[in-house]
Order: sequence, then structure tokens, then C-alpha cells
Amino acid sequence: MAMKRVLIVGGGSAGWITAAYMDAVLNAPNRRAVDITLIESPDVGRIGVGEATVPSLRDTMRTIGIDEKRFMAAADGSFKQAIRFVDWLEKGSHYYHPFDRRPAGRMDRAGLSWLASNRSTPFASTVSIQPDLCDDGVAPKIPEHPDYQGPLSYAYHVDAEKLADTLLEVATSRGVKHLQGFVTEVEHHNNGDISGVVTRDGQRIEADLFIDCTGFLSLLIEKSLKVGFVDYSQWLLCDSAVAMRVPYDTYYPGARRPYTVATALSNGWVWDIALATRRGTGYVYSSRFLDDDAAEAELRAFEGPHTADLPARRLKFRVGRRAEPWHRNCVSIGLSSGFIEPLESTGLFLVELSVATLCEYFPFTRDMGGLAKAYNKIIVDRYEEILDFIVLHYCLTRRNDTAFWQEVQKPERIPERLRERLEMWRYKSPSFSDFHDTIQLFSHHTYEYVMYGMDFLRERVDEAGGRAPDTRVPAQVSDALQRARGTLIPHDAYLERALGEAYRVDSGDGAASVRA
Repeated sequence: MAMKRVLIVGGGSAGWITAAYMDAVLNAPNRRAVDITLIESPDVGRIGVGEATVPSLRDTMRTIGIDEKRFMAAADGSFKQAIRFVDWLEKGSHYYHPFDRRPAGRMDRAGLSWLASNRSTPFASTVSIQPDLCDDGVAPKIPEHPDYQGPLSYAYHVDAEKLADTLLEVATSRGVKHLQGFVTEVEHHNNGDISGVVTRDGQRIEADLFIDCTGFLSLLIEKSLKVGFVDYSQWLLCDSAVAMRVPYDTYYPGARRPYTVATALSNGWVWDIALATRRGTGYVYSSRFLDDDAAEAELRAFEGPHTADLPARRLKFRVGRRAEPWHRNCVSIGLSSGFIEPLESTGLFLVELSVATLCEYFPFTRDMGGLAKAYNKIIVDRYEEILDFIVLHYCLTRRNDTAFWQEVQKPERIPERLRERLEMWRYKSPSFSDFHDTIQLFSHHTYEYVMYGMDFLRERVDEAGGRAPDTRVPAQVSDALQRARGTLIPHDAYLERALGEAYRVDSGDGAASVRA
């Protein structure tokens, strides 16, 4: 069987995760089945704002074959154990969506038990120890734990650009070819398949399979192959962002949080991500309700005076997905495949899922039709799943202080699948059988974190009357929390011990210096 030629057009985190993962899975040191080339333009900047991840990145990095501490140090990485949602239900409220959930059988009654109580303890703290550990500011593991393993589920905060540079080094050291050039022309076979690309300086590169990692440009899948786009803006109103990088020598809040913070503002929400050497922050908003200058001013006011001299980057995006992520001999991965606002840190997950699925369905023969159809079903289902889960955060709010928050609660802003589930969950709590997809990202457990964090069914339960018993924290949760507090160490201490002196931060009066 002849070696298959793969050309990845576009670099960044999507391109280099794809290249490194495909090489690790499809090739062996003494037997290369796939010849992988990546071409990227030095003239095209990276987006580089999606820096929070979900636990799948651990398996991706393990599969690629890079030591965890090396990966974290190179990518400015820190740990993420949860997302803390602030001011989403109403101003002054907050809840956690953690990764950990104490073991429970299929007939898990934790949600019903919590609803029947006086709810004096947040729901998440009755089934998970991570909300309390996040408040404690500890890491989810100690340096002595093996790579990518620990007593708790966890993910990372990473600098996406540094992650891409690290994977570039790993992939090219193992045989992936790296070219630089600005693609100006896409050529086709008579049957419509892509045959090759031509660069501004006259290079012509042919391949059997082309992977479009050109971001929002969508050079191959949209501009050349004319594959349509399914618009999600009916359900998700945010279409803009303004982002800033805050070095710790400008401002250090006292500790690097081992969780992401998502704070609702007037017309959207702000992310706050604590990396090893800086914070990443940005405001995702709807341009229908807020202009760009006002959004940047609101972000700076929210962050404080330390951002006055920091540059801000403005972004526009189209929310939705590609109608066919794999069309003919071209697969779109990353932003060329679609975009959903990063409220649950799903951007890099969709890249990981896409390349892992592509490796499963890799076309070693000329006939790609059946493989593409199966692949597209898997990827499209994930976009639809993520759409529903993101809308869940908006439609349960009780905020009405701006036209934006009033608009997102309207029935026409809720996809039909989600409306049907919410109606069903008025009579039963989310359960295992409500979800049938074996590779779904969000389960009934994750839905419960958001629903009960947003006080779903509060009025109905309260109307039932009677004196509700105090909320009970099961012994397996309280005992596990006590054990973890006796073992785990502060997040900052982990970064300093595991990654080296370069990651020590001196705090004092809100300022810091990072030794690098």
C-alpha cells in the first residue's frame, strides 16, 4: 500500500495538534504509513485566545507522547479543576461546574435529594470535593503523581500559541514536514477533489488528503469547495470579543486560581484564566447590544486600573458549524469547521475530537465517501450537543437588567432539543438514560451542575410547602475532602516545585515579578 500524503494547511494550535496527533497514531518510528506536511503562512496571525481546556487534553498529550511537566512548562500551563460562574443567575450569585463527581450508580438521586432540602449548601459541594478545593486554591495532584494521573479529574490553562510552538518542535523532530508559504491558489482534479495548493512564491504541494486549519478564513473547505455554514446566531447572540493579556509583573491577584472564572457583565461575559506567568482575560459580547469601544471600556473598568496601558485585541466571529466538516478529500478542523463561544472551554476539545476521529476513519483507500459520512455525523452531533449546553447557561438566568439578558431568555432563543429536555426535567431530574450518545462531552451530571447552580425548579419546590430538612453532604464527599486537604498542596506551590524556580511569583501589594 502506497504511503498516503496528507497536507495540513494552516498552523496554530489546531494545525499542530492535528499534525502531532496524526503522526503519533498513524506512524511508527520504523514504519511510516502517512506522509504529513504542514504549511503555514508567516503573514497570518494566530487567534490564540482559547486557553482553557477540558480533561480530554490529558489523553491527547499522553497519546502524542510528551511529558506532562514539559508540556505544562512549555505552554505556560496551569491546572483547571472547574469553572466558577459569577453573576449568571443574578448579580451577587455564583456556582461551580467542576470536573470531579463522587461515584454514584445509575439511579443517582443526588439532585432530587438536594432539591428537597433547604439548599443551604450549593449542589456542587454535595456531590464533588472540587468546589471547596478550588476555594482552597490547591492543585488537583502533587508533583509525585505520575504524568496525566491524579486523584481528581483535571484539565489545564495553556497559552495556545506556546502550545502550538511546542507541538511544532515535537512533530517536526519525528518526521512531520514544515513549510512556510502563503497559499494563493487551490487546484482541483476533474472530479472536484483538491489536487494541490500553490503558494505566492511558486511552490506547488500535492496530497491525497487535505486538512483545512486556516481558521475563520476557511480557505479550502469554504472558499475553494464552497461547503456551506450552519448559522447558530439565532440561539447564541454573542459575536464579538475583546481580549487582553495581563502579565503578573503588572498585576498579581495573590494566587493563580486552579479554575476558570466566567463573570456575566452587561451584554455577555468575561473569562479570567490564570496561566503560569500571566492572566488571560476577555469579554465575549453581542455587537447588537454593545459597540466595540463600549465593550473595551467595560472590560477595563471590570479589570481595574492596572489594565490602562495594556493593549487589547478585538475579535469578530461567526457562530455555527460547517454543514459538512469532511467534504470530498478535505477535512476542516478548528475554526474552519466551526465556532461556539468558549463558555465551557470546548474550542480545543473540538480539535482533539476531530483529529482523533479522523485517525479512526482515516482513508487509506481512495474511496472516502462512507468514511466522511460517518465522521460528519460524529462531529456535527458534538456541535449540536455543545450548542444546547451553552444555551442552557443563558436561558435559566433571572437577570433582566439589560435588553441582552432579557432577550436570551426568550423561547425562540432555545433550541428545540433543549426545550424538550427542560420540560421533561420539570418532572424528573436529569438521568443516565436521557443521553444516548456514547461519546458525548456533557452528561446528566454536567447538566445538573448548571441547572441546580442556576436554581432550576426553585419556585416549584418551594411552593410545595413544608419545612425542608438541612442539606446533607454525604460522608463519601466530606471524608474525601478531608483526605484531599491533607495531601494536596497550593496551586502556586505545585507550579514552583514541578515546573521550576522560573514559575515562582513574589506577591505583595498586588504586584509581582515572574522569574523567567
